[in-house]
Amino acid sequence: MASHEDSPEPLLTAISAKDRAFQAAYSSAACTLDQFIALLEQRDDAIFSAKLRFRDPDESERLGEDRFAYIWLTSVYYYPDDRVFSGVFFELPAEFQKWHQVGQQLVFDPEDIFDWLVLRDGHLHGGFTLRVSRAQLPESERESYDRYVGVSIYEPHPT
Repeated sequence: MASHEDSPEPLLTAISAKDRAFQAAYSSAACTLDQFIALLEQRDDAIFSAKLRFRDPDESERLGEDRFAYIWLTSVYYYPDDRVFSGVFFELPAEFQKWHQVGQQLVFDPEDIFDWLVLRDGHLHGGFTLRVSRAQLPESERESYDRYVGVSIYEPHPT
């Protein structure tokens, strides 16, 4: 995935909680978490990332209902003895920077993961929501999206 220095603001997309394609992507990620763990345990030169859901307190209060943002953490590690993960924020929307900072490490549970990816030499494993986002783009914008996320080959979904 591109570094936060490559773009002044994170590439964010508003997603309806009822979007079936994204709900299916979240489900696929949850069902294949054991494969993510297996890839994490290899600890090669790949990029390991996980997408987590964060409640936006300000927006939730303003609207009177829970609002969430889905944010990628990178440099993910898995700690099998404790059955937890850790990752580092590498980009954040401005409204979340009063709670979290780029470079801050966070420990999280498996059920907190809404998506995962392993990016090795341009080959994407996982990245279920990235694939949905890309599929919803006009064909003319997909190459630019691929460059932004650093993907040259979308590997088949794990089964």
